[in-house]
Amino acid sequence: MNRRNSKLARGLVDAFLRLWHMRNLLLLVIPYFLLLGWLFVGGSRMDTRPAAVYEVPRQPAWEKPDAEHWFGTTGNGADLFELSRLAMANSVAAAVVSVSGGIALALLVAMLFVFDPGTRRFALLQAARRTGFLLPSMVVLVILTGGGGGSFGVVIFGFVLVIAFHLCPVLADWFQEGEKGFDVMAGYILGLSRREIVRNRVLPGVLHRLIGVFAVCVPVVVLAEMTLSFLGLTGDRLNCGAMIASGQGLLIEAPWMSIYPGVMATVVVLVLTLLGWGVSASLRTRLSASSLKHHGNRSEPFA
Repeated sequence: MNRRNSKLARGLVDAFLRLWHMRNLLLLVIPYFLLLGWLFVGGSRMDTRPAAVYEVPRQPAWEKPDAEHWFGTTGNGADLFELSRLAMANSVAAAVVSVSGGIALALLVAMLFVFDPGTRRFALLQAARRTGFLLPSMVVLVILTGGGGGSFGVVIFGFVLVIAFHLCPVLADWFQEGEKGFDVMAGYILGLSRREIVRNRVLPGVLHRLIGVFAVCVPVVVLAEMTLSFLGLTGDRLNCGAMIASGQGLLIEAPWMSIYPGVMATVVVLVLTLLGWGVSASLRTRLSASSLKHHGNRSEPFA
């Protein structure tokens, strides 16, 4: 019984110490998920279309922004703040799906090359980096979405391809960097296979970095998706870009219907960007500290 209690106490202490070492990262991750949760709470009207939101009846029921309706109301009397929040939820959801799909596709492609023992196994992926400088991503997205007739599925597909295309060379660099670690060299000395070394000693570090990539890429894709929506290339979906575009015709009668969705988009993207860069920086710091620790352990026997 005492042994069980001691194991439980030791486990609780270890868990607390891990959380304490991750406190800076948790202080950034928790607000990130709280913001996402706030965006997606109460999504019963997620199928609302911009045409219905900005339809002006003969006797408009809109109201200017006040204490009750922070962003004012539409011509049908709907709360514009709530509609803007749902519009941002649509954009963020599209960004989360696109970034997740792009990261998964890039990792899958990189894994096709990483088990090759040759020294030039990543040459093809490195060539893609040189091509990327000649291929502006937004031009590709506009061509894809325009050619697809403004389908939302085509937009997601285009984002996934562009993200994977630019991320594959980065993953190649990370795998090559990870293979130079002391623990990898020790694995080869111990006779471990390349598959075991990559799976157990190189891949975990790459996956940790991908968390930061996800956090940084989401606000960028949100901005790109809203830009395409403003151009009318993402279909008939409720989106802040589409709301801003639709509100251009009401700048005299109801200017808040164009301005305040932009305010919502600016604030949400700014918060996502700051939190995303903070998460990425915290992860880089942890990985650097871990790398220094391994190098320190390597030099200790020769001190």
